[in-house]
Amino acid sequence: MTSTHTTEVSTRRQSYTVPTHMNEPDKLLFGLTARQLLVLITGASVTYAIWLQVLTWTMAWERGLLWSRGLALLVVLPLILVTLAFTFLQIADRSLELWVVIWMRARFAPVTYVWRSAEWDEAEQRRLRTQNSAHTREGQREHEQEGWS
Repeated sequence: MTSTHTTEVSTRRQSYTVPTHMNEPDKLLFGLTARQLLVLITGASVTYAIWLQVLTWTMAWERGLLWSRGLALLVVLPLILVTLAFTFLQIADRSLELWVVIWMRARFAPVTYVWRSAEWDEAEQRRLRTQNSAHTREGQREHEQEGWS
């Protein structure tokens, strides 16, 4: 009786749930990720502070309330659009702030131009080829000694 029970247990298959969302960021609030939520809150805070500042300045100039609100809207509208772009826009599955960092690195990184003669370049290429082939042979010997095939 115990041998049949052991056989039944060993032949029964176990199923496991494989997570398929490992590369997906967690959604925190209203379907927004933590990054999106942070960018949206920061942009909204800065936009609101500038809105209040522009309203204060235009009211000090003794303009009407409608004129003041219209001018404030014109000032903060680009900020609203930039905030929404940084929150939701992705190019090639990368966020917009990452593209800005990449652009800044490329733009402000020092560029060095090196002149080399054609003869030097050919000799350097030959030297690199022989060095790489020697390195490859050495790596193959190490793998063979470790039991790699």
